[in-house]
Amino acid sequence: ERPLTAKEKRQEQLRRWESSATDEESAVLSNLKPKVKFHDGAVFLAACSSGDLDEVQVLLDKGADINFANVDGLTALHQACIDGNLDVVEFLVEHGTDIDQQDNEGWTPLHAAASCGFMDIARYLVDNHANVAAVNSEGEVPLDIAEDDEMLEFLQQEIDNQGLDVESARNEEQETMIADAKQYLNSMHNGDMPSIYRHPKSGATALHVAAAKGYIDVIRLLLQSGMDVNLRDNDGWTPLHAASHWSQQEAAKLLAD
Repeated sequence: ERPLTAKEKRQEQLRRWESSATDEESAVLSNLKPKVKFHDGAVFLAACSSGDLDEVQVLLDKGADINFANVDGLTALHQACIDGNLDVVEFLVEHGTDIDQQDNEGWTPLHAAASCGFMDIARYLVDNHANVAAVNSEGEVPLDIAEDDEMLEFLQQEIDNQGLDVESARNEEQETMIADAKQYLNSMHNGDMPSIYRHPKSGATALHVAAAKGYIDVIRLLLQSGMDVNLRDNDGWTPLHAASHWSQQEAAKLLAD
């Protein structure tokens, strides 16, 4: 289980978002001259953050992407869950937003609602088929980051009612990555040169992900295949940077050797 300070840091990051990007964009937008065009996604996030559903509808009618995410991967639905704005949550869900879209830390809107303690929003999301066993980058489901007793009881009850195997959900990503790494290694042995997949936004490779999450078996397979340990993502981070940042000591040692 990761330290509480890390959880608190993440919660503070979520709260800070309310008074950072969208607030600043909203304030700037109100003073813009018509000839200045802001990114459509930023306009949409600002409108949702303000709670102006008429404006949100106008933007959707003009083709705004309801699932647009900011640089942290937060969507309008994440934001509404953080703000505790059930009206906006309902509007977005009714208009087809991705209810399980994950931000850069793997948090779904339900993670955000659970962390912030908004029972009405959590119930609404679950009633609309949000995944209560969605796993974030730390291997946590919404239940793991909930602190309110009512929220804990509600999420546990949902997991039980749905007969979900949370531990299997936690391990699913690692098992998938192991299978992919084995396939990559087999391709190399067969003389093929498969291209290295990078995340479209972060530029991270599978080795970055495995390093950050401490997936030792995946790291070993990727290193065995000859994957470059010095590949950098869009922020200039190598897999070793990722392992060190997320305190994955065994992964860091393996990458450094």
